[in-house]
Amino acid sequence: MSSIYQPVERRFHSTVQVGNYLYTWGGDQPGLPKVHNNKKKKSMCSVVEVCHVPTGEWVQKPTTGDPPLDVSFYAAAVIRNEIFFFGGYCSHFGCFHNSLYSFNVDTFDWKELSPTTPHHGPMMKGYCGMIAIKVNGEDYLAVIGGFGSSSNNSPPQPGAQYSKDGDYQRCNEVFMYRLKT
Repeated sequence: MSSIYQPVERRFHSTVQVGNYLYTWGGDQPGLPKVHNNKKKKSMCSVVEVCHVPTGEWVQKPTTGDPPLDVSFYAAAVIRNEIFFFGGYCSHFGCFHNSLYSFNVDTFDWKELSPTTPHHGPMMKGYCGMIAIKVNGEDYLAVIGGFGSSSNNSPPQPGAQYSKDGDYQRCNEVFMYRLKT
């Protein structure tokens, strides 16, 4: 009797639905290197687990492109055949991101849309929310709130509130990404 594949044990990840499929990526997994980047970490971040909902069958699929390495506490949202991933925690002390990536479920290809930078954009953070919305017929992603380092971070957003908690801070920022540009 053959064994049935089950997803890799993990925590602090997201699972999203596109059509009849669930897509699971990232999260803190056994054996994940607690470093910014290395060959093993990139290999572990280069697979997506997919569940065909009607049958309940799970498979692990390889991906192409450069996946994000901020593997835990990220936000995820779906627009048509693309899953968008924002921010997250890189799995080593204090390393948060404010990058935005897309993952195409037809091609299984990753694409970085906005790199991590402490100089502009949302705070480098995890634990935030993200939703997909349409404004005047155009697709946007709204990134809301979050938690990250209180040092080496982007300038505060006018009107947003930040509360320091030791070396970290919480915020109620709301950033809109216009996907067309």
